[in-house]
Amino acid sequence: MKKIFLMFLLCLAAGPAFAYEDRMSTEEIQGALEKTKLNEIFERYLATMQMFDPERATRIGLHGADASLTQRIQERKSKELETFHKLRDKLHEIKKDFMYPAAQVDYNLLDHMLEVDIYEMENLDILKLRPQYYLEPLLSVYSLMSKDFNDYNSRAANAISRLKQLPLILEQAQRNLTRPPKIWTGQAIRQVEASIAGISDFIPIFRGYTRYDPILKMQVDETLEQVKTALARYRDFLQKDILPVSDGDFRTGDSTYGFYLERWHALDMTPGAALRYSKSAYKQSLKDLQKEAQSIDAVLAREKGWKGVLEKLPKEHPADGEVLKVFQDEMDRAYQHFDEYKVLPFPKQRLLIKRMPSFAAAILPYVYYSAPFSLDETRVSELLVSLPSDTLPGALREKILQDRFNYAQLELLSAYAIMPGLHLLSFEANLNPSRIRRISNQPMAVNGWACYAELLAEEMGYYSSYWARFLRVYLRMLRAARAYVDASLHCKKMTETEAVDFFKNNLYFSEVQARGEILRLSLAPTQALGPVVGLDRILDMRKYYRRTEQKYFDLRKFHDSFLKEGGIPLVDIKMELNRQKKDQGKIVK
Repeated sequence: MKKIFLMFLLCLAAGPAFAYEDRMSTEEIQGALEKTKLNEIFERYLATMQMFDPERATRIGLHGADASLTQRIQERKSKELETFHKLRDKLHEIKKDFMYPAAQVDYNLLDHMLEVDIYEMENLDILKLRPQYYLEPLLSVYSLMSKDFNDYNSRAANAISRLKQLPLILEQAQRNLTRPPKIWTGQAIRQVEASIAGISDFIPIFRGYTRYDPILKMQVDETLEQVKTALARYRDFLQKDILPVSDGDFRTGDSTYGFYLERWHALDMTPGAALRYSKSAYKQSLKDLQKEAQSIDAVLAREKGWKGVLEKLPKEHPADGEVLKVFQDEMDRAYQHFDEYKVLPFPKQRLLIKRMPSFAAAILPYVYYSAPFSLDETRVSELLVSLPSDTLPGALREKILQDRFNYAQLELLSAYAIMPGLHLLSFEANLNPSRIRRISNQPMAVNGWACYAELLAEEMGYYSSYWARFLRVYLRMLRAARAYVDASLHCKKMTETEAVDFFKNNLYFSEVQARGEILRLSLAPTQALGPVVGLDRILDMRKYYRRTEQKYFDLRKFHDSFLKEGGIPLVDIKMELNRQKKDQGKIVK
């Protein structure tokens, strides 16, 4: 009797499990298994990154190797490359078609990440050709201390450990560098000099760590002095040994440019098509700018063109000691303004507005949005603002403030970088449960959204100055010009000298400004297309859903759905939005 009763209990226990399996199709079970395999490979990808590239691991929010720097030696890179090849082979064993559509997007993302990593390791010769690559540890140290992701003392100890290793990294540079492009060597020299001059910027970030311990203070002071000495030695090496032989060509050629377009951006564009697209965008945006100049001052526009109208732009600006406060005020005003219109979600994420350290000003835009590390649970963003140095002559400081921080410019910068721009995107993208998507930072989506944010701010009446529209149209033209020169340079349809002349003759830049533009384009082929193509495709999406959803179209829901997909290729965002809206029955054919 007891055995019969136990068998009865076992049957009761087993019943629901068999019933559940009956409700799941074979394909659903297989899809769940394949998704598990995808997650395992992604975790191995993260572990590989943490082992071989600790600085990159820190940037995405993995902190197990925060005390180490990435070793710039070929043996380590070769082992990392071999591991990535094996991971990608393992990834291709997964039966992607069994997975749900959202998981298939994650699969494609990881595949493209691995493919780009492998391609760059095999083709770009970063160890031999990029002298600025050996200076990246300085920014990684600053980021460790400025982000509030862990115990302060632990972060400080790790940051000091990294600083102590920097002289070794610079020694590796002396063994590895060969014949980089001259423009990169010159930039690295300027960056080293800015770092030496700004080494004192590191002292305040360690103040809380050393305040009550004179031994720790001595340790930090000695470490910074050693770093300063190593930087001076590296500068001399670049000037004496590398600059004279810096004859490399930074232009990538059609093959690499096409690879980035297809595999990184997932664009249906050949290099030639990208060149034609950007050229057309430049011509159209120039016409739009001329038309806008006419509406501002028709007489001046006829006499001196759009440049004359641009020079008439009001130059009133806050004092340099008030710039950060004005950014804070603009952020608060933007939050309130868009909350009233109800077309956007609200970013529940802290943003700290800080003065940019002088060593970083040599490599970052003068207003730089620094998002939290992607996988960190504590989410604190930073807006770093490069203000003119107190050591500059008064007239030069005044000109910088007029050009960069006049009130119309401040409004556009706030819309682009804070609300409804990059800060909102960072917050919303983090709400996506996929860790793969959270580490994706696809420039077409990210920079495209930031430019869309400028336009949206205009549509929603955020700008208080009528000059803001003219300035936005001017920036659109400038970005299209950058995209055109980027494609022309890297597809080898334009030389460096011709590119400099283009900016001088068509945008009236000085020689220094023009060469600064070429430098940025040289380091990041195809990225200049992001603001142009990205904005166009977001507007196309909005127009499509407004037409197909008709009375069901909700601008706030469109924005929310777009942002939650994260910084993934625009084609994947569109595919995901299509699937979601069809499931909801909102698409009206």
